[in-house]
Amino acid sequence: GSVVIESVFSVPGLGRLAQEAVAARDTPLLLGIILTSAVLVVVINLLVDIAYAFLDPRVGANEASA
Repeated sequence: GSVVIESVFSVPGLGRLAQEAVAARDTPLLLGIILTSAVLVVVINLLVDIAYAFLDPRVGANEASA
């Protein structure tokens, strides 16, 4: 998805960089992009879970009743 957006709007980004890394068979760069993306997904999911529990106290209030 990001490769299409970056191509349409001519914005350099990780999608285009990943596409160029695949074309050039630049394995270390591609592994770095994948690792960075995975870490970002995990951190964002953790922050969303914490914010959700903070905003809705019913979520983690009584885990024994579930």
